[in-house]
Amino acid sequence: MHEGHRSRLAAKVTGGGVIYEHELLEILLFYACPRRDLNATAHALIRRFGSLGGVLSAEVDDLKAVEGVGGNMAEYLAVLGMVFDRIGGCNSFAVLNNTAQFKEFLAFSPRPESDRTELCMVDKDGRVRRMCAFGKDVADNGILKLLSVHKPYGLFVAARRAGGCIPGVSDDKLTERIYEIARLCGVRFFDYCVVSETGEIYSYKTADRSVFGAHYAGGNYGE
Repeated sequence: MHEGHRSRLAAKVTGGGVIYEHELLEILLFYACPRRDLNATAHALIRRFGSLGGVLSAEVDDLKAVEGVGGNMAEYLAVLGMVFDRIGGCNSFAVLNNTAQFKEFLAFSPRPESDRTELCMVDKDGRVRRMCAFGKDVADNGILKLLSVHKPYGLFVAARRAGGCIPGVSDDKLTERIYEIARLCGVRFFDYCVVSETGEIYSYKTADRSVFGAHYAGGNYGE
């Protein structure tokens, strides 16, 4: 049964089929544990870290805390993350200098399978150098690590929701947390957008909401 499952995944790779994040992760894990059924482990890792990128940027000890992940597998994933980090990032495929450009970028981006928060890190010229995604629960230390390690000039954030695009209190709180982390790292926070499942986009910058409003005590760090 396992061999048949792996053959079907291999056929997706060679035949150009749609491959989901957990399937890509499962294929990678085949080479760490060739004799195990790794479907459940791949799902558990994606649930814990929110995305394939989150798995590959996780610490070894955090990876080992996931059921089914041993020391060798955790080290294997960590090394893969280091490799992709060396060659990774986005090679200037998009330029984001304002909210209008960010909305256009979001409109043409693939929609995820579930709720998640995406960080777009840009250089001084607005070129997107790196993108990272988190699950519904965004860890402050994960954002802090990304910004302190990669040191982008600026940051755009998109919260993709299964429902509508009208933000709630949780979005306000997350925006404030990201604002404080960005300020700590010396990164300019340009906008936080909520994207609905139908593609509607709410911009905090345009709405003068939360940290992007003139009334906010900390000021607008995107200016």
